[in-house]
Amino acid sequence: MGNRGEGLMLGTSLWQGAAILTLANFLNKILSFVYRILIIRLIGPESMGLYEMVFPFYTFVLVVATAGLPVALAKLVAERAARGEWGLVRNIFHLSLIFLIISGLVFTVILYFGAPFLGRLFADSRVYPAFMVMLVALPLVCTCSAFRGYFQGLKLMGPLALAQVVEQVIRVTSGLSLALYFLPRGIEWAAAGLAWGMVLGEGVGLIISLLIFRQASPYYLAGEAHPLFLKDFLTLARLAIPATLARAATGFTLTLEALLIPHRLQAWGASLREATALYGQYSGIALTLVYLPMTITVAVAMAMVPGMAEAQALENYSLLQRRSFQALRITVLSGLPFAISFLFLATEISDIIFRTPEAGVPLKVLAWGCLFLYLQQTTSGILQGLGAMKTALYTTLVDGAVDLLVIYFLTPLWGIKGAAWGVNLGALLSTSLNLKAINRLINLRFNLLELFGRPCLAALMMGLSIKLLQKITWGIGWRELTGLLLMGGMIYMVTLLLTRALPSRLLVFWKRI
Repeated sequence: MGNRGEGLMLGTSLWQGAAILTLANFLNKILSFVYRILIIRLIGPESMGLYEMVFPFYTFVLVVATAGLPVALAKLVAERAARGEWGLVRNIFHLSLIFLIISGLVFTVILYFGAPFLGRLFADSRVYPAFMVMLVALPLVCTCSAFRGYFQGLKLMGPLALAQVVEQVIRVTSGLSLALYFLPRGIEWAAAGLAWGMVLGEGVGLIISLLIFRQASPYYLAGEAHPLFLKDFLTLARLAIPATLARAATGFTLTLEALLIPHRLQAWGASLREATALYGQYSGIALTLVYLPMTITVAVAMAMVPGMAEAQALENYSLLQRRSFQALRITVLSGLPFAISFLFLATEISDIIFRTPEAGVPLKVLAWGCLFLYLQQTTSGILQGLGAMKTALYTTLVDGAVDLLVIYFLTPLWGIKGAAWGVNLGALLSTSLNLKAINRLINLRFNLLELFGRPCLAALMMGLSIKLLQKITWGIGWRELTGLLLMGGMIYMVTLLLTRALPSRLLVFWKRI
C-alpha cells in the first residue's frame, strides 16, 4: 500500500469547513432570495409556478443519473484519506467520474426523445420549453458532482464554497436577464429563460471545479496507483445504491407533489390558473423562506459525511458522539428563531418581501414543523457519514409516503394548508426515526433539556416579545419588520446566554475538534 500521501494535510477542520460552507450558503440564499423576489415582482408568481413544477422532476432525474455516487464518494474518500490510502482514493474517484459522465449523457438523450410524452404528465402544458432547456444542464451537473464529492471527502470546503457562490451569481444574473428578455413571448418562455440561467450557472461551476481539481492535484497524484478491481465497484455500489434510492425517493416525492398539489387544489375548488398561482406561493415563497436556515443545516450535513466517516475509520467513538450532538445542537439553536419568526410574522414577511401576503397562509403552517425539516437534514448527514444508507432510505420512504398521503386527503379539505401539513408530519416522523437509528449505531445519549428545553424557552421569550411589540407598532413596513426581527433575535440570544444554552465553545464555530 503506497503511503506517499500520508504527509499531506487535508483541507479545513470539520467545523471550519462547516463555517465556510455556511457563509457560502448564506450568500447563495441571499442571491436566490433576491432572485425570487425580482422574478415574482417583475414576471409574476405564475411564471415561478411553471418553473417550480418542472424543477422537481429535473431534480428527480438528476438524482437517478448521479446514482448517489457523490455522497458515497465523499465517505470513501474521507475514510481512505484518513488511513493514508491515497492510491485507493484515486481509484474510487476515477471510477465515479467515468460513470457520472456516461450517465449524464445517456439520461439526456433518453429524456430528449421522451419529452413529448413526459410533457403530458404536468398539470400545465406550458412547462415544456423550460423542461427542454433543463435537459442541457444534466451532463454538466453529473460531471461536476464527481468533483464535488471528491472535494467534500478531502474537506476542501473553501474552494468548493467559492465555486458554489460564483455559480449562483451566474445563475441569478443570467436567469433574470433571459427571463425578462423572453417575457414578451409569453410566461412559458420567461420560465425557459430562468432554466437557461441554471444551465449557464452549472457550466461555469464545472469550469471552476476543473480549476480546483488542478490545484488539488497533490492529493490525486499521491500514493501508488492500483488497478481497478471488482471490489471497488462493489464497495461503491454498496453505499451508492441505497443513497441513490433515498435521493430518488425524495425527488420522486417532490415530483409527485408538483403534479398532485395543483390537481388537489382544483378538487378544493380552485381553477387551473388559481391552482398554479397557489402552488407558486407555496413552493416559490413559503418553502423558500422556510429553507433559509438551511444555509447552516446544509453545511452541517455536508461536513458530517466526511467528519463521521473519518472518525469511524479511526474507530474514535467518543468523537462520533461529540460531533453528532454538536451538529444537532447547532441545528436546534439556529432553526428555532426562524420558526418563531415565521409563526408570528408569516403574513407580514410574505407581504413586505414578495408583495404576496397570501403566501403567509402556508408559511404559518410550515412554521410548526420547520425545525423537524432542519433536523431531518442534519440527521440524514450523520447517517450517511456512518454508512447507514439503508436506514436513511427507509426513513426517506416513510417521509415521502406520509407527505403524499396527507396532501392527497387534506388538500381538497384545507386547500394549500393541507399540503403544508403533509411536509410537517413527514419531517416529524422521519426525524424521529433518524434519531432512533443514530442512537442505536453510536449509543448517542443526550440531555433533552440541554438540546431542546433551554432553546425552546429562549424561542418562547422571543415569540412573546414579538407579539408584544406588534401590539404597540402602528402598521408594519420594512423598518418595523426589521426592528421586530432584530429585537426578537436579541432577546433570543440573551435568553440563550442567561440559561447557558449557548456554550462559549459554540460561539467559536471554527474551533478544531
